[in-house]
Amino acid sequence: MKKKNKRILSWTGLISWMFLIFFFSSQTGSESSNLSNGVLSFLSSIIHISLDNQLFHLLIRKLAHLTVYLILGALLINLFKQYQNITKKKMIIMILLCMLYAISDEFHQSFVANRSPMVIDVLIDTLGSTIGIYLYKIVKKPNNS
Repeated sequence: MKKKNKRILSWTGLISWMFLIFFFSSQTGSESSNLSNGVLSFLSSIIHISLDNQLFHLLIRKLAHLTVYLILGALLINLFKQYQNITKKKMIIMILLCMLYAISDEFHQSFVANRSPMVIDVLIDTLGSTIGIYLYKIVKKPNNS
């Protein structure tokens, strides 16, 4: 694939993912809870164990944060890779960019009904993006590009 097409695809993927995160953050507290409950119901039906309690609900929500930002981190490093070599310093910049997005995401939630910003979510989001960035770096070694 041509470099220009890879760049366009990388930008499109990253921006689309950021809009998806924004969409999920725009859901009211009850809409978000319903989504989490749906995931729990689905998992319960697969493993045939009741997951209908607060601990599993919390776990699903926090794993969602981690996963969504893991993908954001991977998409961001993929975009950076289209323009320059990836150094540790640039990886730290990417982590900080993801953390800033997480902070803005939590701030956005302060304006949504029955939602509130949580520092722990920013920390989980940042951890997720860090994992995504480092996993991408490990999987996509220079000779694998």
